[in-house]
Amino acid sequence: MTPAAIDTLSTVGVGILCFVLGVIALATFFMIMNKLGTGATPETLAVRGVLKKDTWVTVHMSGAETFDQVRFIGFTNKADFKTHLPYDLDGMVILEDAEGKRFLVRAKSIRMITIVPTNEEVKANTA
Repeated sequence: MTPAAIDTLSTVGVGILCFVLGVIALATFFMIMNKLGTGATPETLAVRGVLKKDTWVTVHMSGAETFDQVRFIGFTNKADFKTHLPYDLDGMVILEDAEGKRFLVRAKSIRMITIVPTNEEVKANTA
């Protein structure tokens, strides 16, 4: 082989080696990020002093539909890169009733939320 051919092959070889090492480094980085991530869990929804995780509420929707005695579990969020939800399911509120049945409703469709006080709260306010 001529010195020019050896020089060309070594230059191409170094380029290919750098590309392969870059792919390995990125694959390792994303594998570590995947192990550290918690997965696609719904974000919790709470308003300090008003709406907590265990608060039972009545949710009135834009139409005539009403969800009685449900609690907010969270909402779907596509910001987590491991969530493979379709675009239509992004930004939906997750509600759960006393039987454990869960509902996904569009957050924009919620018209009003009625919070019914518990017996302890009523007694504390009247005393």
